[in-house]
Amino acid sequence: PVALSAIQPKLVEAVLSIEDRRFNEHPGVDPIGVLGAITSYATGRRSYLAGGSTITQQLVRNVFLPRFEGITLQEARRRSFRRKALEAFVSIILTSRASKDDILEMYLNNVPLGQRGSFAIFGVAEASRLFFGKDVSNVSLAEAATIAGVIQQPSALSPFNNPQRCRD
Repeated sequence: PVALSAIQPKLVEAVLSIEDRRFNEHPGVDPIGVLGAITSYATGRRSYLAGGSTITQQLVRNVFLPRFEGITLQEARRRSFRRKALEAFVSIILTSRASKDDILEMYLNNVPLGQRGSFAIFGVAEASRLFFGKDVSNVSLAEAATIAGVIQQPSALSPFNNPQRCRD
């Protein structure tokens, strides 16, 4: 794992602005984001309940839930009210026991960022090395924005699989 202090601040800011603007204000679950997701679903802008997940909830879904007894990675990512409720509960507990910096550091070291051949890319440091051949402390603003942008759809926005879409 890479310490949060070793990650280019531009990259941290880019991830926060794309993934969770109110990260430092909420208790692991963002009530404003949840209301926005419910509104989008209710008004028909989305055919499924999506969005509203905080960085803490994404970390819980990708790292902590698959370690629970009886929960597979596939189940941890399945869209269900039960999974979402458990994710929210664990996120609130995690926020009460770990600092925001600790949560952000865990997230940035474990976020899935696609694949390169059969090799799965996890964490911004690994993405920085594989995408740009650079240490995560030396990425430019454009490179930081690229890594942060890939988080939303790693396979569709991968610079290896779809360089033009990644650039756009």
